[in-house]
Amino acid sequence: MRYNPVMCGILGLYRPGGAFDAADAERRLIQGVKALLHRGPDASGIESLAKDGVAFAHRRLAILDLDKRANQPMRSKDGSLLITFNGEIYNFRELREELRSEGGVFRTQSDTEVLLEGYRLWGIERLLERVAGMFAFGLYDANRKTLILARDRAGKKPLFYSEADGGLAFSSELRGLFKLLPKRPELSPEGLDAYLALKFVPPPRTLIKGIESLPPACWLEARDGGAVQVREYWTPWRGAPAPASPAAAIERLDDAFTTAVKRRLVSDVPVCLFLSGGVDSSLTAAYVSRLGVRDMAAYSIGYSDLPGYSEFEYSRMVADKFPVRYEELTLTAKDAIETLEDERCAVDEPVSDWVWVPLYHLSRKAHRDGFKVALVGEGSDELFFGYDVMLKGLKQMRRFRNPALRLAAKAGAPLLAPVYKRVSRGHRKYDLLRRVAEGGPVYMGSSIGFPRSQRHQIIGPNMKGKGDPQAGLRFLTDLHGRYDALAPDASDDANRVCYVEFKTKMVEVLLQRVDRVSMLESLEARSPFLDQDLIELAFAVPGEWKAPRGRLKGLLKDLAARHLPEPILTRPKMGFSFPFKEWLRGDLGEFVDKSIATSRLFADGWLDRAYFRSMLAQHRSGRVDHAPRLWMVFDLCRWYDRWLA
Repeated sequence: MRYNPVMCGILGLYRPGGAFDAADAERRLIQGVKALLHRGPDASGIESLAKDGVAFAHRRLAILDLDKRANQPMRSKDGSLLITFNGEIYNFRELREELRSEGGVFRTQSDTEVLLEGYRLWGIERLLERVAGMFAFGLYDANRKTLILARDRAGKKPLFYSEADGGLAFSSELRGLFKLLPKRPELSPEGLDAYLALKFVPPPRTLIKGIESLPPACWLEARDGGAVQVREYWTPWRGAPAPASPAAAIERLDDAFTTAVKRRLVSDVPVCLFLSGGVDSSLTAAYVSRLGVRDMAAYSIGYSDLPGYSEFEYSRMVADKFPVRYEELTLTAKDAIETLEDERCAVDEPVSDWVWVPLYHLSRKAHRDGFKVALVGEGSDELFFGYDVMLKGLKQMRRFRNPALRLAAKAGAPLLAPVYKRVSRGHRKYDLLRRVAEGGPVYMGSSIGFPRSQRHQIIGPNMKGKGDPQAGLRFLTDLHGRYDALAPDASDDANRVCYVEFKTKMVEVLLQRVDRVSMLESLEARSPFLDQDLIELAFAVPGEWKAPRGRLKGLLKDLAARHLPEPILTRPKMGFSFPFKEWLRGDLGEFVDKSIATSRLFADGWLDRAYFRSMLAQHRSGRVDHAPRLWMVFDLCRWYDRWLA
């Protein structure tokens, strides 16, 4: 049986109470679907319920079953429900059989219609509890006069909205939403503070005034005359029971990963693999082979002028072991500059992870070779304790449980405050002492930008007296509070660290860049490690089993040892990387300096241009490695100049 997931772009306008102008709505939605062409080049459509003040639009990237009856937006059989949906429901067949037994009627083979019938018969809460997949959708119920927006558990598919003109507008991407709103977008000082602190803006905030992001695992309800309500429907602890032993955990992990990979191979178009030679992508290649797939295309990328950043030695080893069609790409500093100058690569949110550049080249190559789906490895490090910084954070958490150290921090932080108003380095250590002194969380995660004590050095005159200097700390404090309230064992510090990484770097940085950059080339990225059942199993496993005796990702590597060559398991961790640090001292540094020198971000008074040019000069001299923070500000400049200035 074939079906039709729709890896696409969605948009919608909701203006009830007689304020709806059908012609204006159609005009705006036409502009919106044009802006999202890259997300769905295969088809587009607009449907409205004008008397209810509702209009939806859709761009389609067809991956399975090209039947036009499954095009969107889609109405229910009686016309009372309207949906625009982006994503894939992996268990739609099982759900359809259940719905049929309860009176559900289906006209197509699509998972979109399963959502419609599931909502009609079960309601939104039971539907969201049952669906497994990656998705974002807007659904209007004409009988209840209610608009519903929903987003998947891990946040793989984006969804933005704005309350404006007595209603609500939504879109998969900011660039689509800009076309639906009456005013030119403006930078949010609160969003900027959050971005500078965390390298991302935690939902529901965004970098744009008046625009919010629906958080992962949440649904929104809007009614005429009522306040918009957002509710969470899932946490990682709502599923799997704890395994009895590490050996039992490995067996369950084996079963769960097999299912996760199998689900993501379902397609009527070719599927490829991005292969780095690390444990994650190599293990995916192994399970693809176990499931009987032969000659899958596998792409790896490296750097001809800096071979130390290339992982070809290991990706070739995997390609030799499993039956894949392996191909290597190389990237130079010149290629990187051309990519950054290319208007087609203008992502509508700043991407604080520079790995988006090689990811874009992999996506472009896969697209040009005829692929619409790629398997990626995101998620395993955060779920299975794979970063050095996680181990360091775990040690710090345990160290600062010592009452004497906490007292020392309380006494020392106020004394050091005047020093750190003047110095330009060492602020992270000072901010750690200050957090401990104030009773805040020790572990802030690996996605950290500029410490709070450095804010006065980097902001421009337009930020003075504005913004929210506590934005980053407040978000992380809330995360730790949620862990205390929801986790079965709040004393499990290793899983606490995993939870913080899962909700910060993975969801808000890595998944954001994977979706935006792959979809620039109309390529759908699927991550087996972010399967719902696998996430729930990962958080059911005691944290100490994941990195026994400090061996990062030890549990996952024990599983991988059954399938992968030993050098893949014992090699030093490298991660999917990009030599921005080195290239910044060459021609790329001149390009970045020019961007900072000319960007309106500084001319408009948001940040201090002299400070960042000084940082760049220090980096280029080889005295200090400022590369990560220079990148996040450089990409912020690119974004601001393209979309707001």
